[in-house]
Amino acid sequence: MSVGVSAEGIAEQIGACNPKQRDAKAVGRAKSAVILAFGRTLSGAPAAITRALLGIPGIAPAAGPSLVFGTERRTSAVDAALTNAAAAAAGSEVSIDAANAAFIVSLFGLCEERQKTGQAFLDALMFGAEMSASLAPTTLPPAAGRFGSALLGSVVAAMRVLELSPPRIAAALVMAGIAIPDHAPDGQSGLSSLTIGLSLRNGLLAAFLAEAMDEASCAAMSRSERSTISSHAAPSSTPAMTDNGASKGAALDLLAVHSPPGADLWEQFERQASAVLPRDHIAPLFERLETIDKVTDLATVSRLLQGRGTQAAPKKVVFAPRGTHEPEETNWVP
Repeated sequence: MSVGVSAEGIAEQIGACNPKQRDAKAVGRAKSAVILAFGRTLSGAPAAITRALLGIPGIAPAAGPSLVFGTERRTSAVDAALTNAAAAAAGSEVSIDAANAAFIVSLFGLCEERQKTGQAFLDALMFGAEMSASLAPTTLPPAAGRFGSALLGSVVAAMRVLELSPPRIAAALVMAGIAIPDHAPDGQSGLSSLTIGLSLRNGLLAAFLAEAMDEASCAAMSRSERSTISSHAAPSSTPAMTDNGASKGAALDLLAVHSPPGADLWEQFERQASAVLPRDHIAPLFERLETIDKVTDLATVSRLLQGRGTQAAPKKVVFAPRGTHEPEETNWVP
């Protein structure tokens, strides 16, 4: 049975939530998810869809502070979210990995643009993932799937970074929408990568617009006829189950680490990052991501994410053979 859930009500829940201190296990799990997401994005940076996006005039113009992973291009946080989320999807083998990786990397450009610390980045990711897992089962239609959950989580995480008030949160939810189709069950085609990138970009753009609008306009928007969200919660107290038997909440966990049994995180990251990064960047980047909560300047991470073509080649000095120099002219008069 469906009931009406207002955007204002959801915004109040988000605004009132004050997460408790997280334990070391939860933080370590989030760091592992970040490492996997960054690796998948770097792996997808050379993909045809990513290169095509960067070749379109007006897409991710090189005039901003946020890095397009695996390149030397810096653009706006919104366009970085588009290209990096698309690359994350292209570099993922299954859709659940694509959704999680896109959610994580789409927030990095915003934190870089706003000069946030690694701890702030990690906190926003964990908050977005927790709120999405809590809200998605009752606010997203079944067709939204994991990509709808990723969109919801990314909007909530961006709100956290931007420190939006409840009226602005409600307006951002209305502008972003909270459901997108779950297009590809497994594997990522160019179309699904683009869809994911556009969705995450639009989620961040909605948060920016809500920040820029006055609260009266935001409140009016959230009270409009579009601000009622149909609830799709299961009628019983039993969690909804997915096809593979996992609870829906677990299936939509945006920080879940999905790796083959016995897989080594470093080996997996090294293999993926080597697609675009200089070899001497990979180990330092991995170590920096392992301790990202201690990073005070995300630019130190960003510099290690730049591709091979970003390093200026040392100038080659050529010496003329002895005795072949022409006498140098001088203005000195004896």
